[in-house]
Amino acid sequence: MNAPPEASRHPLVAGHLPRDVLVVRGPEAITYLQGQVSADVVSLEPGQSTLGLLLEPSGRLEVILRLWRTDENVVLVDVDAGAGDATEARLRRFLLRTDATIERLDWDCVVLRGAGATEWAGRVGDTGATLVGLGMWPGVEGLDLLGPSVGLPDGLEEAPGEALEALRVRHGWPAHGAEVVSGVIPAEIGSWLITAAVSFDKGCYVGQELTARIDSRGGNAPRRLRSFELPAGTEVSVGDEIVASLEGGPPGTVGHVTSVGFDPYSGTPVAAGFVKRAAAEVPSLSVRAASV
Repeated sequence: MNAPPEASRHPLVAGHLPRDVLVVRGPEAITYLQGQVSADVVSLEPGQSTLGLLLEPSGRLEVILRLWRTDENVVLVDVDAGAGDATEARLRRFLLRTDATIERLDWDCVVLRGAGATEWAGRVGDTGATLVGLGMWPGVEGLDLLGPSVGLPDGLEEAPGEALEALRVRHGWPAHGAEVVSGVIPAEIGSWLITAAVSFDKGCYVGQELTARIDSRGGNAPRRLRSFELPAGTEVSVGDEIVASLEGGPPGTVGHVTSVGFDPYSGTPVAAGFVKRAAAEVPSLSVRAASV
């Protein structure tokens, strides 16, 4: 079976998930970010958040980020752990004489994933969370808690780290350094990312041309990010070949594994990787060790 199971199959899991956090503040912070990221920052009201993308001028993906407008002239940005340096460098590159500052924050992040996660939104007062928002992973119910020092809500136990990683892989959330790497374009991650993180009504921003052009052509990227479950006991590693039979032909390599995880609840390995467009909907995928 290769199709990711429905989120309802997953018990609720919670745990610490490191995020790198920055804050952009100043009289020109909002207008500056509006010209840098794909999301419409100007339309955010204080207390609202959105996904956004930092793109290279060529339109290729640099960082997936979340932006929280916490005050009139303040936006907090959180990204995958390890992506903070790249995010800060990219934002400073075009800052020039803009009346805004960028500062790194040492914050915690606790995530809840699985059935019933959002029902805990009203029960996080004891966690120390400064910001509470819906989880970003596609296809799975989630809640994220951020702040200088955040704990789990009373009544929840810390899940094994492998459980959260398996959920990430299973539901196709791209990780910085695994799926978000040099050369990747947003459409290869999936149409859900374009819908969630790109505004086509705002003004110009760095790298918008390629994203707009591909969207106007129906998002026909040459490859797509695909998650799939493997039989129990399958050995799989990053870099392994993803194998499928296309149009009744013999099995052949259609991509390579970029992330792996082991679901301790189902006892099965899961994997993700970019596959040829023709293999995006193939019901069965397998893996084999990459050729040396």
